[in-house]
Amino acid sequence: MSATLPIIYNPIAGGGSERRMRRAERALAELGCRTELLPTSGSGSATSLARRVVASGARRLVAAGGDGTVNEVINGMAGSGTELAIIPAGTANVLALELDIPLQLREACELACAGQSKAIDLGVAGSRYFALMAGIGFDALVIKNIIPVLKRSIRRAAFPVTGLVTLLQQELLPLQVETAERRCEGYFVVVANSRYYGGKFGPTPQASMTDGQLDVCVLKGKSIQEMLNFWVAALRRNHVDASLADYFRAKRVDVSCPSGKPVPVQTDGELIGELPMSIAVAPRALRVCTGKDFA
Repeated sequence: MSATLPIIYNPIAGGGSERRMRRAERALAELGCRTELLPTSGSGSATSLARRVVASGARRLVAAGGDGTVNEVINGMAGSGTELAIIPAGTANVLALELDIPLQLREACELACAGQSKAIDLGVAGSRYFALMAGIGFDALVIKNIIPVLKRSIRRAAFPVTGLVTLLQQELLPLQVETAERRCEGYFVVVANSRYYGGKFGPTPQASMTDGQLDVCVLKGKSIQEMLNFWVAALRRNHVDASLADYFRAKRVDVSCPSGKPVPVQTDGELIGELPMSIAVAPRALRVCTGKDFA
């Protein structure tokens, strides 16, 4: 690419240090790409930077960081026509895994510099775009409850630890899920655009980023045993048993809590608000450099 390639990066992501970005800058230079490093400065910064890059007319921009940073960038460029490339530099890098983007720095830079882009769907929860999933109830509570120092010290293991504490200490509230075709109730809802959730596993193993629909999984019960069975199936990348959860596809889902009590919602691992909320698919809303062949 002859034009300058803007790189929006999180200096404090799991692997997104200044040193790593300088290595990326050198690798891209060796590949013939001129770069401009744009560090984020706090929550919402990546979205503002992405909007500025899009307004400049850039054909492609790079997001370097974890899924949270990539999500912020997407929210500044969705529907614009500007292409997204990703240099994974976070704790889990779930979107990179879903899109077959190399985790190795040199290979990721090669894809960012010269890879072809393909159009994928996004989800929209309220006014917030997401690439992976929206989680309502349990997982959003876990994200809300997680202690930052615990996440930094034991990284991904902080989530199951906090999840167990959450199950033992907090009541899961009944949720109502409605689409144009159906209505169901449960205690935990995942509305997914991706097969993967927290790594190469998830409760929506047949989700596609190019089918113009969202996969919805609604856990019917709230006991520890039911939750355990749910996550064991997710880890095995199996369909959750129909006696345990409802699984279906929809273009739009409305989720509410009949009691009116506050229930948090997360998208791509970041809290975005509380119920009630409408979640819909935005077909082909993003062009992204990917190693995956969407047949």
